Amino acid sequence: MNIYKTILLGIITFAASGYGANGDALLDLLVKKGILTEAEVQAVEAEIAADAPVAMKAQGKETVELRFNGRLQGQFDGLSMQENGSDKPSTSHFYFRRLFLGAKAKLQNGVYAETVLDFARDGDEGDYAVNFDKAYIGYKFNNGVTGMLGFLKVPFGFEDTTSSSKLPTIERSAANRFFADDIDFSSRHTGLHIKGDLEGGFSYAAALVNGAQGEGSRLLGSAEANNDMAVFGRLQWANDDLTLGLDAGTQSNNMTEDANKVAINQDVTAYTAYVNYKLNDLNLLGEYFNGDLGSYGDVSGYALRASYKMDKLEPVIRYSVLKADRYLIDTDELIRRAPKGGTVSGTDNEIESFYLGLNYYYSKAVTFMAGYENAEAENGAGTDTAEVDGFRARVQVLW
Repeated sequence: MNIYKTILLGIITFAASGYGANGDALLDLLVKKGILTEAEVQAVEAEIAADAPVAMKAQGKETVELRFNGRLQGQFDGLSMQENGSDKPSTSHFYFRRLFLGAKAKLQNGVYAETVLDFARDGDEGDYAVNFDKAYIGYKFNNGVTGMLGFLKVPFGFEDTTSSSKLPTIERSAANRFFADDIDFSSRHTGLHIKGDLEGGFSYAAALVNGAQGEGSRLLGSAEANNDMAVFGRLQWANDDLTLGLDAGTQSNNMTEDANKVAINQDVTAYTAYVNYKLNDLNLLGEYFNGDLGSYGDVSGYALRASYKMDKLEPVIRYSVLKADRYLIDTDELIRRAPKGGTVSGTDNEIESFYLGLNYYYSKAVTFMAGYENAEAENGAGTDTAEVDGFRARVQVLW
């Protein structure tokens, strides 16, 4: 009987490995050939069934569904700048804009986790470093609510929370970058995130997170120096063609330094309202921003974008404006990779940007993009001015 048990154990092991899904058919064949009798098979199955719980316990692991992904964006920027009529050193270089490698694991018990690493960012003082793009643990409850703990983008800004792999423009608008990159208000924060659907096409999202932008282990300064929190919320309505949304957030004690190395040291409250309309291959986006920066006054802006896909080609145009009462305009921060400088200070500061581009979708995974951008900034008195002008190009590969 032991030899039959050995054979049967081998069959079960083979089936469990994923190569022998027809183990029952093989057993039937052994009976048909006279190697095993029906009684012997039943006796061995009963004996092994009694031992099965011990074998499962010894395994000590859950079944995990694992998915790997990646994104590579190779880019060229050629930008020039004039500050108060004087030329600044230009930008002209190739580089990796994004180099993402990620993995997402789903466990049998409903818990899932995802980590995406970005190998294209520099560390402090230009040193090479690996950064997180996202890292979180999630769970979808029976009522449809999804809860996540980790490092994610907070629900603020339609363009900012849309993956760069799906944007028709090479970079996000100046109005969007002010809140996400200049004052570090929105974008990625570590904390609790939830989202879910409501009736009638409505959905919501919310986040209770660290006020300081960044990963939990890389907060600004020492651990005890960053106890401030931030809260964000979103309400959206959508159907097949139209998305309407309102996002809002409040951040305690914003410590971001401006171009003059002066920290805001203010509570920041802001909201954005947006509409995205799709009609066949036409895609229209309008987004409005408004923020209260305490003693620095208010800041407001908007971005209008239109793109039209013609088979593999897609022309795109965008116009963006940002106005600030007393907070300075940091042109090289709002126009990414622009030459250093272009600081506009005083009152009634403003920047407007125009982008014109053309995309070519070689396949679903490979996209070529090219675009021209021009941006002008000045204060209300006209004593500080800056102008950025230039060309960008990108190739994107997804896997």
